[in-house]
Amino acid sequence: MDENSKTREIESILSEIENNAESTDIDTDTGVEISEDTEDAEVSKTPLPLNTEKKALYDALLKSMDEIETPDEETSEIHDETDEEETLETEKRKRRRKKRSVGHLIFSIAMTAVIVSAAFLCAGFAINTAQEIMGIGRPETNIIIEVPETASVARIADMFMDEGIISDRDLFMFFAGVRGLETVIAGPHEFSANMTYGELADELQAAAIQEEREAVDITFPEGITLIEAGEILEAADICDADTFVTAFNSESFGFDFESQVLSSSKKFYKMEGYCFPDTYRLYSDEDVESIVKKIYRNFNNKITPDYYQRMEDMELTLDELITFASIVQAEAGHVSDMKDVASVFWNRLNDAEEFPRLQSDPTSNYVIDVIMPNIEVQSDEMFDAYNTYEGAGLPPGPICNPGIEAISAVLYPSETDYYYFCSNLETREFYYAKTLSEHEENLVLAGLVD
Repeated sequence: MDENSKTREIESILSEIENNAESTDIDTDTGVEISEDTEDAEVSKTPLPLNTEKKALYDALLKSMDEIETPDEETSEIHDETDEEETLETEKRKRRRKKRSVGHLIFSIAMTAVIVSAAFLCAGFAINTAQEIMGIGRPETNIIIEVPETASVARIADMFMDEGIISDRDLFMFFAGVRGLETVIAGPHEFSANMTYGELADELQAAAIQEEREAVDITFPEGITLIEAGEILEAADICDADTFVTAFNSESFGFDFESQVLSSSKKFYKMEGYCFPDTYRLYSDEDVESIVKKIYRNFNNKITPDYYQRMEDMELTLDELITFASIVQAEAGHVSDMKDVASVFWNRLNDAEEFPRLQSDPTSNYVIDVIMPNIEVQSDEMFDAYNTYEGAGLPPGPICNPGIEAISAVLYPSETDYYYFCSNLETREFYYAKTLSEHEENLVLAGLVD
């Protein structure tokens, strides 16, 4: 296509979209008629009644993209002459991994002009809609999603939202209805957040990945360290342990919680504590960034607005909460003990003059077992800060990755006047005390001293 033809095509698209946009008064309600029955993988071809003005803009945007993405006859002829041994699905994946085509460039130019022309009506909405449809400004990290056999498009939209592939469920559902995305192919598919909606639809209707990539369910237990998590992944042939630990501490995906995680010269691993204990569906040789992103997203979803409000009420930062919870996780033998254990540490923190140190054995163990063998330059300042027999208050960072029960125990502790506890190492029975003399008696009862 020569430059004059490109110009005429852009002008034609702009004219059509502007005609739609001029009568637009946008609101935020939208939807599409899709069966929520998980046994039905079909989508109605007729979108739900939508705000007329918003639908007009959606239609214009989608129609312009459809015209740009449709190959002309010359391109089709060239395509027909390619090597017959390459399958259509292989070609699609190769094209998707290449840089934006000239057609996408034209569409981007056209979209920019459309956004400018519609700015006086709905600038924020138009910009967000255009970026969402085209996957603009989102990361290129690939992620494999297992599409269930009976998944409806509604369920797939939810999966895309959970994995960060899309950020506007209503718009994707509307797109699915307009494009007639009636059926999808079950199995593993590879997606990326920077794919256009058209590319997402193509992949859903393409053959599932046929590579011999074994799906593995990996479970990270509560109280695990990042190093231990990496070792589990390496043992399962998912990725190299050191690569995982490095990526987990250096990647950034823009999740809400990330901005609240602090760096410090006294902090060993920045993201220790944020590898949320859970079971994850991973794949052999899966991209390590994809793995980290799944774990980050899970943590981000687990810390709800109610938790953040409670943190604010208790004057706790996220880092302090997870650090505190990691100590409770390491100390408590059972979930039933966590609230009482948390109360002891809260009482000490709130009476710092009398009890300046938390004196938690797992913190000194973390220094000896995790920090010292893995730090490049020995730092007594860091060692003392983590060891709560030496340093005052909370350590500079978590000592393990706590589960939701330990996190909740810190936010909602028991109301006690205990300042000491100990436990029998065999039975894990806990003994609590208000005074040092009571604590010394408990040590005998727990079999810790003669």
